[in-house]
Amino acid sequence: MATLGLLFAAAVFSVKNDGAELRAECDPSEPVVAKLAKGAAAKVKFGLNGCFAVEIDKDGATLTGFLPADAIDGIEVWEIARRNARSVDAGRDTARSSPVDRNGNPLVVASQLLVDNRPAEALEVAERGLASSPRDAQLLALAGIAAYKNDMAVRAIGYLKDSLAQRDDPALRRVLNQAEREKAADKSSQQLHSPRFLFRYDTAVMPAETARAVLGVLEQEYSRVSSELGCKTAERIAVIAQTREDYMRATGAAEWSGGQFDGRIRVALLESDPNGALTRRTFSHEIVHACLAGAGNWPAWFHEGLAQKLSGETLSAPKRASIRAMAKANELPKLGVLGQNWSRMSAGHAAMAYAMSLDAIDLFYEHHREYGIRNLIQNPDQLERITVSLDTLLRQ
Repeated sequence: MATLGLLFAAAVFSVKNDGAELRAECDPSEPVVAKLAKGAAAKVKFGLNGCFAVEIDKDGATLTGFLPADAIDGIEVWEIARRNARSVDAGRDTARSSPVDRNGNPLVVASQLLVDNRPAEALEVAERGLASSPRDAQLLALAGIAAYKNDMAVRAIGYLKDSLAQRDDPALRRVLNQAEREKAADKSSQQLHSPRFLFRYDTAVMPAETARAVLGVLEQEYSRVSSELGCKTAERIAVIAQTREDYMRATGAAEWSGGQFDGRIRVALLESDPNGALTRRTFSHEIVHACLAGAGNWPAWFHEGLAQKLSGETLSAPKRASIRAMAKANELPKLGVLGQNWSRMSAGHAAMAYAMSLDAIDLFYEHHREYGIRNLIQNPDQLERITVSLDTLLRQ
């Protein structure tokens, strides 16, 4: 399951009024980068306390800077969604692999690195900015988020508390509460490393030999998923294995949940054999989420349907027939309406959402195989067209 979220969710909105001033910093006294026309597309990259880092395409150039909330049309929806939506950039792979200008504004650079799923680099940039502005609430917040996503709970909690001491922010306080809850419940202190993963586990429930075998399973499943989807990782992915009880205490997830991806993969240990079918399915499911998170901003149904498909789950014929009948009778929402965060759904609603999503992905492989899943991931602008097609097929 993907818990898509913290404070970042790259999304495109529009400038509300003619003459809106794009500034180099949030403070109204900062220099104006450009005056904008009403309706200009504004890609929101980061938001905190009513100020948003944005990208604006103007006269053939891409401008970066900050706009207040009242200058962005539709930002209220983003403010609600950002509580539950993990930030990933919908940009092209070429943009993701481009070097970041380390001499740029540390707020913009660090937030972009977070969007690109590079929390270690984001933390480095934010901390460098804090060296000259140690009481900057936004830099402290960015450092806290970067540390949290980089699996550094103690450092994250310190930065988040320092930021909140400067300016209170309800969304940031929720992140702090989550970090503190995870730290209190987390007994997984031993670490192992591989080329793509940092694996953290509890020595009381997993001997080192088993942990090394788990790391091998992770690498095997990543290679398999990557061959299908074309995954790219800029940094190691943190994987945290916990007992079922510790997992539930740390995540606060629904009872049916066995794994989460929030920039890190966190799983509940449900069997002792690292080569067991359930263990492999759980890891491959979350690896798909990690892969998609590094490739664009994909809706929940696409995440969950593809994660099920590539982890080997299938729909029974009666279940598929039930989904199709409900869809045909307009008793199910369209794919685009399914929410971004399923972690607190009831078991019944979750079962419906997962089944519908898997059915949709099966239909993609059946009717759009010639287009190809890798081609779709490389061309996210085609997803809307394909979603319409899949909604139609579900209702036939």
